[in-house]
Amino acid sequence: MKRRNTGIFGGAALAVLLAVLSGCTDAGDNDSIEQSAASKIELSAAYSTKLVEDRSVYKDDQPNSVVDFYITVSASNKTAEHPMTWTQMNSIMNKAEVTNESSMEIIMQEGDEQSPKSGMFGYGAIHANAQISLRGNSSIAARSDQKNYKVQLFEKAGLWRNQRTINLIKHSYDFSRLRNKISFDLFKNIPDFTSLRTQYVRLHVKDLTGGVSNYQDYGLYEQIEQPNKAFLRSHGLDPNGHLYKATNFEFQRSEEALKLKDDPTYDDAKFQSILEVKGNDDHTKLLNMLTDLNNLSLDIDDVVDKYFDRDNFLTWLGINILVDNNDTNSQNFFLYSPLNAEKWFFLPWDYDGAWGYDSFKGAESKTRPPWQHGISNYWGVKLENRFFKKPENVEELKAKIKDLRKYINTEEATKLIDIYKPIVSQFVSRPPDLSSLRYPYSDWVSELERMKKLPDENEKKFIEYLERPMPFFMGDPVLKDGKRDFDWDISYDLQGDDITYTFQIAKEPSFAHPILKKEQITSNSVTIEELPQGHYYYNVIVRDSKGNTAPAFDTFTDVDSNNYFGVKEFYVD
Repeated sequence: MKRRNTGIFGGAALAVLLAVLSGCTDAGDNDSIEQSAASKIELSAAYSTKLVEDRSVYKDDQPNSVVDFYITVSASNKTAEHPMTWTQMNSIMNKAEVTNESSMEIIMQEGDEQSPKSGMFGYGAIHANAQISLRGNSSIAARSDQKNYKVQLFEKAGLWRNQRTINLIKHSYDFSRLRNKISFDLFKNIPDFTSLRTQYVRLHVKDLTGGVSNYQDYGLYEQIEQPNKAFLRSHGLDPNGHLYKATNFEFQRSEEALKLKDDPTYDDAKFQSILEVKGNDDHTKLLNMLTDLNNLSLDIDDVVDKYFDRDNFLTWLGINILVDNNDTNSQNFFLYSPLNAEKWFFLPWDYDGAWGYDSFKGAESKTRPPWQHGISNYWGVKLENRFFKKPENVEELKAKIKDLRKYINTEEATKLIDIYKPIVSQFVSRPPDLSSLRYPYSDWVSELERMKKLPDENEKKFIEYLERPMPFFMGDPVLKDGKRDFDWDISYDLQGDDITYTFQIAKEPSFAHPILKKEQITSNSVTIEELPQGHYYYNVIVRDSKGNTAPAFDTFTDVDSNNYFGVKEFYVD
């Protein structure tokens, strides 16, 4: 792919210029510095309108090390305005219960395997220097000794490695405990992309709210840099720019939720349920992009070239495909835009579900929809749906994936896994981490060996799935004039092959014994005579002229948590 202009400023030269412009202030992880609008624009003008990361931020990384953090949970939490004990906080199982009132004050210190050490962070502190709370989504339901934590250092405490937010991630659902770590290590070398600083941590906790006088071993965690304004500054990006974390974002206009902040009907909770605001809160630029993207009269290539950087967009998609991080179609990424540019860039977040997470010993067939590979995984997203209907854009992605194989391959994966294998093994082979592994420890080494080969397999799967028709959504059956109408969205074939549909109804979701079946349907609807009263299921399978098939997006899950992909239930009363 042709390399585009990478901008004027980058790396050390940018850092020097910004130091001059900002009066040589080192704000660290402090996002509270006020600047005038004019000052922000002046500073932002120095930043490249391409995604050029200052990679000197990684120069002090120590990949093969483990840092010891010591947390003392202050007894004063029991008599605070909102009393809380360590046990109570770790008993929370629902994200809605994670509030400011459920956070606790702690003393945070760094040391060695034995104790906090003189000359290291927090040594000698006798009063709280930080606040701790639970973090994450599904991980909040993890066991009490397998939770993820967010530590906010107080201003008086200073910074740890120039960071005020310390994320301690347990990765309790990741059997390997290194999927996220190797991912962000690989990203440090990939052009048109960013990474995050990461560090393995051994956590020790002394719970004074529970009367515990000694530090307890909480096992292995990963410290992950928090994407925020300080992150942007540290990585040579624009701290005054826009930064959003996708939580349920499919590039729809979503006019009821996504509004300007000064709109009288603006609802912050609704906005943040789709995109969490982590930077500049003037949403004008975001809404302009979404308006044009959802305007079908505009050519998608013109929209993408105006609002996105193709190299970054295709790099992000290509990486997700090669490391198989499929939970990235509507969440687990950031959108960043410098203040002085219209373009948006994709930044990575959360890769512990990558590298064959859900395919251990064939588990994928039961838990993962067949369409959750390659381009079809993103077909429900407005941006990718429009963009990849142009064959030349599919070819660009294929070329980008071939280029990325220089960085993501069996050899590079093997190097990193072999570095971290001895570190992680000493933790997952003993309590407390041993007892929480998803699978027997005897399978752990073979799982690492399987992961090394996955980039090769994922590229082959990507090419294979290009041949399949795209998934679609099925509608709810409607009773009209004594007959039952079924309809579904139109599928799409990337090669332009003719497609037909097979429609079935059954009394059970496996469709072992369908009671009605229609084949070679060329439209996207079926009308049948009304059925007798009862509980039914229907599915639609699309087939192209070469025999490749695909189910619908819809999934039915029964009371035993069995998944039936491409199936929708309905009742006849």
